[in-house]
Amino acid sequence: MNDNKIGIQRLLIFTLLLVLMASCNMANRVPSGFPKEKEFAQILADVHFSESVISQMRLKKRDMDEVANGCYHSVLQKHNLTQEKFDTVVAWYTSQPEIYTKVYDDVVAILTEKEARWQQEAKGIKEEMERQRKLREARNIWDKENRTIRVTEKDTFDRRVPFEFLVDTINETGYRVSAYYQFKKGNMVKDIALQLIAMYQDSSYDTVKYKIPVTFSSRKVEVEIGLEDSLDIINIKGLLLQHDTLDVVNATIRNIVFEYLPVEDSVENEVVDTEPMLQK
Repeated sequence: MNDNKIGIQRLLIFTLLLVLMASCNMANRVPSGFPKEKEFAQILADVHFSESVISQMRLKKRDMDEVANGCYHSVLQKHNLTQEKFDTVVAWYTSQPEIYTKVYDDVVAILTEKEARWQQEAKGIKEEMERQRKLREARNIWDKENRTIRVTEKDTFDRRVPFEFLVDTINETGYRVSAYYQFKKGNMVKDIALQLIAMYQDSSYDTVKYKIPVTFSSRKVEVEIGLEDSLDIINIKGLLLQHDTLDVVNATIRNIVFEYLPVEDSVENEVVDTEPMLQK
C-alpha cells in the first residue's frame, strides 16, 4: 500500500513538472502575428542604424525632427509595422529576458556586419573621389602658383584679370573655367561677369559670359565652352572679372581651374603633361 502511495506521489510530481515545463514553453513562445527572433533582430538593427544616422545628421544640422520621424517610420513601414504594434512587440520581448538576450546578440552581429560593409563602401567612395580629383587636376592647366588672386583698387595690373591659353594640341571636347569668388568690404562693382572667348580653326569666335553674384560669402562660378561645336578650338582667352574699370572692385578669387574636358573614351587612361601646354 505504501509502495502504491509513493508511486502515485511520484506520478503526480512528474505530471506537475510536465505541466510547468509546458507552461514555460508556452510563455516563451512568440505570440502569433509577432515577428520571430531573427526577424525582430533585423528590425531592431534597422531601427538602431537609422537612429545612429539621424544622430549624426543632428550634429551637423538643427531642426531635424521632421526628417528623423520620416526615417524612423520608413523603417517600421519596411517591416509592415505600425508604431503601436512595434511598441507591443518590444514590450513582449523585453518581458522575456532569455529570448531578448539572444535577439540582442543577433542585433549586435547584424550591426557589426553592417558597419564593416558601410566602412568598405565609404572607403570605395573616398577612393573614387580622390581618383576623380587627380584626373581633374591632371586636366587643369592653370598655373599652380597663381590659383588665388586678390584684386583691389590699388592694384596696377589689369583688374579685369585677363588670361589666354593656346589649346590646339589638346584632345578635348570642350573647356571649363571655374573659381570661387568672394567680394570684400569697399567693393563698388555690381555688374560683373566671368567671360570666355574661344577662337576656332576657321578664325570664327564664340563668347560666353556668366554674371557673378556679388556677395560677401564665397560662391563658386563655372563656365563651359566648346562642348557642342564640331570645329576645333585653337585659342581661349577671357576675363575673370569683366567690369567697368572705373568702378572700385575688391574681391578674392580662389581655386581657379582651367580644365579641358577630354574625349570620353580617353578619360580613364589619360596621362597628361600639362606644363608644355601652358602659355599665358
